[in-house]
Order: sequence, then C-alpha cells, then structure tokens
Amino acid sequence: MGSHPCCVLPIVVGVGTIIMFFVCYVIAVNNNHTVRNFPFISDTGVYPPESGIFTMALNLSAFGGLVLMYLRYCYISQCDGPAKLNKFTLGCGVLVCLGLMMVGAFQWATMLYPHMVGAVMAFALGIVYIWLDTIISYKLRPLSTGIWAFRIRLLVSTLATVSGGVMFVFGGIIFSTDNYLYEVRLAAVGGEWALGIGLLLYIITLCAEIRTVKRIAVIMDISGRFDVSNSHELRASRVFANRDLIPE
Repeated sequence: MGSHPCCVLPIVVGVGTIIMFFVCYVIAVNNNHTVRNFPFISDTGVYPPESGIFTMALNLSAFGGLVLMYLRYCYISQCDGPAKLNKFTLGCGVLVCLGLMMVGAFQWATMLYPHMVGAVMAFALGIVYIWLDTIISYKLRPLSTGIWAFRIRLLVSTLATVSGGVMFVFGGIIFSTDNYLYEVRLAAVGGEWALGIGLLLYIITLCAEIRTVKRIAVIMDISGRFDVSNSHELRASRVFANRDLIPE
C-alpha cells in the first residue's frame, strides 16, 4: 500500500502560497497598485483584481494549513509524542491559520488594525509553532523523525526567528513614525518576505512524516443505537502510519 494522497498537502500549501505571493506581486506592479522595488507582502493584495486572489489564496492556505496541522497532531499522538505539548502546538497552529484569514480579509489600506492583529498572529505565533514542532521533532528522533529533518527544521526555525526579529523591530519603527530611512523600510520588507517564505518552507518539511501515512480513519462510538435519540459521538480521528500502534 502506497502513501496516502495527503502526503502532497505540505507541498501544495507551501509552494502554492509562495506562488500566490509572486502572482499577486506581478499583477499589482503591472496595474501600478504598488511599488516595483520590494513591497510588503500585504501591499500586493490591497486593490482589485489582486486583492480577490490574495484573499482567496490566503483562505485556502489557512484551510490547508489547518488540515495539515491536525494531521501532524494525530501523527505525533500515534507516535507517543508529548501529549500536552502536542495539544498546545495544535492550538498555536489554529491561531496562526485564523490570523492568516484575517490578513486576507482585512486589507491594511482600509482596515489597518484588524489586519495588523492578523499579521501578528500569523507571524509571531507562526514562529512559536515551528519552534514547538521542532522541539517535538527532537523528542521523536530518530524513530519517528529523521535526524536530517530535525536539523533542517532547526535551521529554518532559526532563520525565521532572525527574520521575524528584523521585521518586527524595523516594522515597528515604520509604524510609529513617518520619518524613517529607506534602509529601514528595506530591512522590514526583507524580514517579512524571509519570514513568510521561511514559515512555508517549514510546512514543506512536514512531508518527511506525512509521506509515511497509509490511511486516515474516523472512528465513531455510537451510543443508543436502538434509542429514540440515536445520538452519535465522534471519538477521534486516527492517522495510521507505518506501525501497528493505535493510541487510545
């Protein structure tokens, strides 16, 4: 039995979102909606038609990311990973996806503060998520996570954190004053693009484990089959990898 089709989900989410960024950039520049020289990511999705593509793509990315993070959560559970840390990591991932949807729904030119809240959720909690997942990868190595997968994630997490620090520091300067040097803006924009791409590259590395998934099953406990109410309780979703263990 080969790998489950979900093994391509990390690539679809990661590569697809990166392509979307550049498609919106090209459309925005061709319509003179943003500067050609290195705009912020959000600058490429302010005006139509690119704003519609930007919003739809981020919503799809958020949905795909949410599905992927839940699959990751189930995989770690089946591999006897740290339960509390795994649940906390999933919670951070849900907030990251919510922030991503807010960024797409609220353009900064018309609704700045909701847009900024979503950006902080997506970027700051995104850094938290990848570090937590890197820690889990360290705990699961070498049986459930390859040593090279862990090393790549550690490198990507470090570079993303540095990029995020640059973005937040210089972006804060831009946000707080109108008198700033061009180099300050360049540093903030570069940090944002590097962080965004870094987070997506981390998502792509999850292929290392997701490709071992053979099947996905939803297990239901049916209570009161002959009852009038005939209530159904969803117990759990299970991800079956290359092992016989199915955690309760």
